[in-house]
Amino acid sequence: MSLKEKINIVASENMTNKDIIQYLALNNDKNYNLLKCTEELSELQTILLQNINKEKDINIQDIIDEIGDCVIRLEVLKLIYDKTLIKERVDYKLNKFRTYIKKGKYLKKI
Repeated sequence: MSLKEKINIVASENMTNKDIIQYLALNNDKNYNLLKCTEELSELQTILLQNINKEKDINIQDIIDEIGDCVIRLEVLKLIYDKTLIKERVDYKLNKFRTYIKKGKYLKKI
């Protein structure tokens, strides 16, 4: 029995968070998952820009909600794309930041 079949058998209330992420990755097509991730990232971008640019206070819970939504959608994409290549990129970028920090070059403020 395939993972997709196993996940479909499990009642939704019994699904773990990992099961749900796997279900989304396996049962939605790639373009749909890309679209949903893009949508969530756009919503996060909007709320973050509003937090910086608006004179009125932004509800912090709105930011938290959008970050959580993005984390879920990125977890789905991590099942679609090569995990090794993603990890390599993350390691590369963090090492780049490490170098900047050591040189005192990563002290940015608006």
